[in-house]
Amino acid sequence: MEIDIKEEISEQINLVAESVYPSECCGFLIGTKDENVIKVLEIREALNETKGDLKASQFEIDPLTLYKVEQELDDNGLEIVGFYHSHPDCKAIPSDDDAENMVPGLAYIILSVIKGCVKDTRCYVKDPAETHAFETTF
Repeated sequence: MEIDIKEEISEQINLVAESVYPSECCGFLIGTKDENVIKVLEIREALNETKGDLKASQFEIDPLTLYKVEQELDDNGLEIVGFYHSHPDCKAIPSDDDAENMVPGLAYIILSVIKGCVKDTRCYVKDPAETHAFETTF
């Protein structure tokens, strides 16, 4: 699976991740997809609804926010093609919770933010058999 994302959009995600450090940022990847390519055309930042100190190691998106974004996108031919979130002071690899909650066929961009600066960005897609996530290029 190929991920097509413009540098400006990657830079937007970096800015979001750095601005909420030391908390995890989270948001939606918006665009189009087919069997081979996920094309990210825009992002939508989401509020990390995790409570207290857990914001540094978890993210949670309000289901109503997800529903509203999906409804809005239905009207203009775009869809949620994935999600992004940061790992403050950790590697850009999926945690056990990340891997368990991934939806097959969607892109998951994870950013490693060390001392407030993005140091690594990786993208993962869970295989359709739902057995594991694999890293993909973008």
